[in-house]
Amino acid sequence: MEKLNIDKVAKLAHVSRSVVSRVINNHPNVSEEARRRVMEVVEMHNYKPNTVARNLATQSTNQIGVLTSRIGDESLGNGYWTLLYLGIFEECIRRGYNVHLSFYSSSMKNELHELILNEHRLDGVICLNEEVTKFTADRFAEIDMPIVMVGHNPEFPEICSVDVDNYKGAYKAVKHLADLGHRRIGGIFGDQNVEETKHRISGYRKAQSDYGILVDDEVISVSSYSQKDGYQTMNKWIKEHPEITALFCASDTLAMGAMLALHENNIKIPEEFSVVGFDGLPISRYMIPPLTTIEQPTYGKGEKAAKILIDKINKYQTDIVQHNMEPELIVRKSCAPAHVKTTI
Repeated sequence: MEKLNIDKVAKLAHVSRSVVSRVINNHPNVSEEARRRVMEVVEMHNYKPNTVARNLATQSTNQIGVLTSRIGDESLGNGYWTLLYLGIFEECIRRGYNVHLSFYSSSMKNELHELILNEHRLDGVICLNEEVTKFTADRFAEIDMPIVMVGHNPEFPEICSVDVDNYKGAYKAVKHLADLGHRRIGGIFGDQNVEETKHRISGYRKAQSDYGILVDDEVISVSSYSQKDGYQTMNKWIKEHPEITALFCASDTLAMGAMLALHENNIKIPEEFSVVGFDGLPISRYMIPPLTTIEQPTYGKGEKAAKILIDKINKYQTDIVQHNMEPELIVRKSCAPAHVKTTI
């Protein structure tokens, strides 16, 4: 069915555009005949009057786009993304908006431009990573479309964003291990091109420095936030760096892979080796042993991003906001005092 807009309603009802606007907004200065014709068109096209009123008067579609790039096999299978999407979707539903989730790749630039810019089907967009933001920021500015990023990026100070304090979270994780007496702490991190990775590495380094621990770049790995990379890195370090007694993983999925490698090599957790993750995914409490982790409010990040965007769409939010959420250390059974390794 052809999309109804204020000009089409005016044409079908044989009235002016301004008359349609007054009818939709329940303005008293409209003849009963004109009101009847306009409402007949509205009802003929199966639109509820209250919905069409908002759409015609404001040119709103009540549609929000969520754009992300496909991240290996992690885009839907990783529990982090599931929680983030859920926070976005449920806040949008509460506020009366529908959500379109789109996976972006560089080969889709023309299609994305046509869908979002030329046809202007969306009221606003939430960008979930830097690749998407870099592509969309300038183009969306052309039509003054509201945008919110999940994750801070200093390249776009004019765009509202929501994130956790990644530096503080990593610092808390390494401080916990240092307090347990660990002095050789490996660090496995995700994509080095994103701001959150840079901040987590900085927090990891600073905590060790504050405790007088020598930071060794040989036991810092930067790859991706996948179980596979955690598994492969830990297997490598077991052979090359047997002096490590603890590990900070910049995601719970990395920790899962690392813990499997330790198990397969008959290294007991936490008796012989301690592990801390990051994210606080629900599954982390059911791992063997339950994973000590830095919990970030992942659902809350999505919820807050949607709230800021909808407030911008409705002009309730006019200031640029970079909102930081607090990480929390969740202590479970994957950490213990440092095991003193002996040699014969």
